[in-house]
Amino acid sequence: MLKKKNGFTIVELLAAIVILAIVITIASSSVFAVIKNSHKRMAAEVRNNLKEASITYAVEKYHLEKCSSTFSKEIFEDQNITHVNDAENSKCIKKLTVEEIKNSGLFEDNRGFCSNTEEVYVYRYTDGVNSEYKSFVSDSICNN
Repeated sequence: MLKKKNGFTIVELLAAIVILAIVITIASSSVFAVIKNSHKRMAAEVRNNLKEASITYAVEKYHLEKCSSTFSKEIFEDQNITHVNDAENSKCIKKLTVEEIKNSGLFEDNRGFCSNTEEVYVYRYTDGVNSEYKSFVSDSICNN
């Protein structure tokens, strides 16, 4: 008389392993997508913090004049900084480095998103009635 064996056959074990591998593959790709999106959001938050810190730093350290009515903030919004005439010496625009803002104590980058040599522009924009300090940080920086 044959005894009934308890356990799984090789085919059943292989089928279980294949199913498990498929589930792990699907789950891992989802996890990596979540991590990548989280990294992008964190980099955007660091850029926003850098913008705010650069404005605070410029207000405390420099007196920027109002930009003339011919100044176009779209130059910055289009990220075409090469058309800003002598931005470093302009009276309404100040070019700062990330390192300068970090050294002021107003900005911390504990995760190392931003390179110290990256440039930030702060300008005093006026619409003819009101003026406000604004900053430009390229979307390409602080993405390490």
